[in-house]
Amino acid sequence: MKTLSRLFIIIMLAIPAIAGQAQDKPRWASKGAGHLQDKRSNDTYRFVKFETFGGDLTQLRNEQTRPLIEYLASTFGLEADKAEARVISTGGGDASLPNDAEGSTAVSRDYKVTFSGAKDETFYARLVDEYVTFDENIDLTYDFTLYQLYAVATAGGAEPVYDDYSFTRNYNAKALALSIIPGLGQLYKGQNTKAYCIWGGEAVFAAFTIAGEVRRHQYSKDRDNARLEGHHDIADSYHSKMKSWRTVRNIAICGLVGVYVYNLADAAISKGARQVIVKKKNGTQLSLQPGVVYDPSSTLAPAVGMSLTF
Repeated sequence: MKTLSRLFIIIMLAIPAIAGQAQDKPRWASKGAGHLQDKRSNDTYRFVKFETFGGDLTQLRNEQTRPLIEYLASTFGLEADKAEARVISTGGGDASLPNDAEGSTAVSRDYKVTFSGAKDETFYARLVDEYVTFDENIDLTYDFTLYQLYAVATAGGAEPVYDDYSFTRNYNAKALALSIIPGLGQLYKGQNTKAYCIWGGEAVFAAFTIAGEVRRHQYSKDRDNARLEGHHDIADSYHSKMKSWRTVRNIAICGLVGVYVYNLADAAISKGARQVIVKKKNGTQLSLQPGVVYDPSSTLAPAVGMSLTF
């Protein structure tokens, strides 16, 4: 029982400790850009994720448009070595700054990529977000990985109609709904380690709950049988063991409930991996608003008016 009590304390302290660790890697960097495609307001561009790695971060940044050029060349059947990428506007940020956990539109840059040849082709792309990781290898060498999310034109010529982009680390409503099944809310937010800890904690406490109840029930039967046979000393021993296993079961149940409640609270409150919010730029919305139409020369009843919000 002391072991279970210690385990209960360790698990309930360990999971919040993991909760305190920031989850900085963007959702698109870990799960890809596929979930963003349906959020576009038009098909003049598509989201594309690029991932490059090497031991020199400065070199990676100097060559950061290479994956974009290779993607365009492969997609449209052009020659990558005859392309030039030029920055035509920036978000005002410094590309060499370290990762911003909350994300910043200041890293945004618009590119014009020109392929020279028999027929010149021009494409446009916008860097939406980027992220850098530092990975140590088994042989004690290390690599940087540069993740980039671009909005890339789906056709050459005209510049795409980009949407507005912002960032958030809040997933509260959907994460809370998913956390009805423990750990799914954390998994959705990109907090994989925390989800595994929640699953592990629930599994351990569930196992102790079942084992405790099985042993309690068995000792309860042994006690009753001993009493029927008149072995009161043995019955008292079985009764003591029955109470101990009942306590084990109750502590384990408290652990199950505690981890589950923490799972719900954490899903509702804690921040997850940042995600890109796509919003139609300068969108026009049609809304219906009730209003009263009054004309002294007529007897019109109150009507519903329609207004356009720009």
